Formats: sequence, structure tokens, C-alpha cells
Amino acid sequence: MVAASRDLVVTSSHDHACRLEPRRPGLVWHCDLDDGTPTGESDPASHVRWVCPELRVRDSAEGAGTPVIDVRRSGPRSDLGKLIKALSGLVGRRSPRPGADDEERFVYTDPSGILDSALRSRIETWPQAPHGDGAVRPAELGAITLTREGLVVESSSWWDSAPALDHQIGLALEIASRLMVHRRTHEDG
Repeated sequence: MVAASRDLVVTSSHDHACRLEPRRPGLVWHCDLDDGTPTGESDPASHVRWVCPELRVRDSAEGAGTPVIDVRRSGPRSDLGKLIKALSGLVGRRSPRPGADDEERFVYTDPSGILDSALRSRIETWPQAPHGDGAVRPAELGAITLTREGLVVESSSWWDSAPALDHQIGLALEIASRLMVHRRTHEDG
């Protein structure tokens, strides 16, 4: 459904993973989907990883206009971390500010201001998706990073949700578009 609506093609496929890419020329990117099925080597979580190699961070002086972007979930994401957080709340160690947990779900490093409040809202609000534990709850971002590999937008532990996949691809494309404009503006200036 998402592949058809966004005009994507499957460029590689294995038993438990596949890669989607745009059919038409333009911005070069790919999206890897892995259902997290154990292959005997490890027991990975399902994950979706969108990568735009055109936005690689450059090592030379010509990369000076490349903004730093790093968005990560704050605190531990494991079930143990959630249990410790819940127990801390029982003994009175919660933040005294109402809504503090919501404000601190992600740590943003974005000195160029690429990620405005509307985009941050999209980063923090995802559609429902089935998770590895069998529960259905909103899908969640794992990280957004700008690296030598390119712009990388990752999520994990959810699977089989066309709205969540479409959300991740749309979010990644919007961030990539803003970064491309920023790059052109700083290369021309």
C-alpha cells in the first residue's frame, strides 16, 4: 500500500527483510525493513531504517555548512528502564513539573533550527502499530542522525503498520528536503 502510493519499488528482498527505493529519479534514498525474525545469529528487534546518502556529512572544509542533527530518545528505552522509572515514581522521585516526561521524551541537537515545532510534533506523534510484545500502541522514533552514511531515520520494535511506515518515510523526506535547502543556501552564500 505505501509502496504503491509513494511509487516505490522493492530493490532487494530476503526471507525477513526488504529494501524500498523510489522508482523515479530525484533524491536518492532507501528504506530497509527487517521484521526482527531470529536468524540463528541473534534475536534482533524489528526495525525500519531510512537512509539518504546524498546528505552524508562531509569531512573536509566544504562540509562546514552541514548542520548537526541528532534526535534520540532520552533515558533508557528497555523494559527494565521503564520498570525503574515506574518504581522511582512510587518512591517520590518523579519530576515535580507536570508533563515533564512528555517534554523530555527526546533529546534534540539541532543548532541550525531545521526541526521547527511542527516537525518536532511529527517526530513525537506517530500512528498506531503492532509491537513485538503483541501490544498495539503508537510507533516510536528511535533516532534521527546526520552521519557519514547520510541522513538516517530509525524506528524499531513495531511492525506491519502502513500508516507508521508512511509516517516515517514522510518525516524523513521532509527533514531531507529542509537539509537540502539548508545545504544549497550555505553553499551559495
